[in-house]
Amino acid sequence: MKFKNSKFITTLIVICAVAFVVVFGLVSYQQVQEGSAKIESDSDFAKAKALSINKKGITLKVNKKTVYPSKGKYFMSPNMNLMIPTDVVENDLNCACLKYKGNTVVVIKGNTKAILKINSDKVKVNGSDYTLKEKVYKKDGVIYIPSSLFENYLGFAYNWDNDTCTASLTDTALGNALPTRYNYAEEGRLPKVQDQGQEGTCWAYATLSAIESSLLPNENYEFSRRHLVNYSRKYSKNKNGGDYSFSMAYLTSWNGPVSDNSNGYGKVKKHLQSAQILTPKDQEEMKRMVFKYGGVETSIYLQRAVSADGSPYYNSSAAAYAYEGDSHANHDVVVVGWDDNFPKENFPINVKRDGAFICLNSWGKDFGKDGLFYVSYDCVSFGEVSICYTQIDDVNNYDNIYQSDLCGWTGIMGYKDQSAAYFASVYRAKSDEKIKAVGFYATEENTDFEVFVCDQFKGLNSLSSRGRVVAKASYENKGFYTINLDKSYKVKKGQKFSIIVKAHNNNKKMRLVPVETTSKSMKKEVNLKDGEGYISADGMNWQSTEKQGCNVCLKAYTDKR
Repeated sequence: MKFKNSKFITTLIVICAVAFVVVFGLVSYQQVQEGSAKIESDSDFAKAKALSINKKGITLKVNKKTVYPSKGKYFMSPNMNLMIPTDVVENDLNCACLKYKGNTVVVIKGNTKAILKINSDKVKVNGSDYTLKEKVYKKDGVIYIPSSLFENYLGFAYNWDNDTCTASLTDTALGNALPTRYNYAEEGRLPKVQDQGQEGTCWAYATLSAIESSLLPNENYEFSRRHLVNYSRKYSKNKNGGDYSFSMAYLTSWNGPVSDNSNGYGKVKKHLQSAQILTPKDQEEMKRMVFKYGGVETSIYLQRAVSADGSPYYNSSAAAYAYEGDSHANHDVVVVGWDDNFPKENFPINVKRDGAFICLNSWGKDFGKDGLFYVSYDCVSFGEVSICYTQIDDVNNYDNIYQSDLCGWTGIMGYKDQSAAYFASVYRAKSDEKIKAVGFYATEENTDFEVFVCDQFKGLNSLSSRGRVVAKASYENKGFYTINLDKSYKVKKGQKFSIIVKAHNNNKKMRLVPVETTSKSMKKEVNLKDGEGYISADGMNWQSTEKQGCNVCLKAYTDKR
């Protein structure tokens, strides 16, 4: 069939084209609408799924080990990103996590540095800009980092088991958690250089410099060394020296630290809640502590003649020190970094390898390089006794502390050929309060603990029928630790309550109960009337420690809120 009228053909083509456009447009519009609905539906589904997961509760395993946050709790974000509290980042993911003034958070693992902002999903990794799958949160004073940071940039493999609500993070770069060089002076973590003068108070200067470094870069304090020294002299006959045990007693009893401009009589500014005593001469552990928590107070043999370049062990031009004699440590300094590639040729004696710790001294800025100097990894007198202050809280963390060990941990009790021991303290409530946490010393490495609370103490039977475990913990290092209880336990004013702890260590030769007892170096007798202490081999038969001249080192922390 032929159409001779060209106008008719043109008109027909136009009509078909318009119809096609209309039909295609309708289809496309419908597809867009369906796509939009799908996107909205997916978003709602993710939010609902996250809400359901958060109600059930989340378990996190790091390298197959279940880990728990000390503050806050895990939660799934609306974008299905696991949000991890920063204390877990530090303690369990082997990262440094630094909080700077403002909203900046820096996470470092090995030689990778990630710079984040609170309430932002932007991240700068080793100078390059990226976007995370979720923003950084701050909730109830706790900062949360999204798991995508660790999965995408810090060498962790991430897995989620929906059936058990269990997240797993596996470090695929084990052994590379520490950078080859790290220096507090370059990270904004170096406290003010101090000068102890001619007094034998290096231990006090080292303690408070280490504490100050633990608070940096977010908080910049200068604490009173004189206040710490004067406190220790109330109890010690030794006026010309001291050690970290004096500092521990002072800090864990909340008698300090106070600000330096207070002339030694100001208000306490911080509460020490945990401090770890490191394995002697464990250099990798020392680095980890410096990297994650703060400066490490450690011992060294160092003569004053060094400052005048009068020592064969010190190269003043390189501020490099290495000792090879058999003298015992006589001085305390603070480790504030390291350099694995510091040349061994810088040391005045022959050492076997490159590498040095960067240490802060207390002899003023004229010593070393502005108060810092390098100590060889092969220095024989270095690191026999080391301590790191790993948890320092604001003073409003708890309302009250109950304690009977103002002199600190000065003795140990236990039972022969027993792998476990129980110890308990009994106190009378000063007001209507809630028991929130407990604090005590781990006297040996690799010790497990179980905590019980008796909120109505009515005699030794209360200790024996102590009920269920309200907190558990395992500690690799000796030291002082605080454990949060599973919930608050109410006590009425005037009511007696008790805290019971079971300590277990596989080595049956160890004594596991920390006590305060009078020693030859102490000026005052211990106060045996500020609480009741008890000890037991089996948790059923109890003996009074006061009748044996000592107090149990076991504290309780309470709130009136």
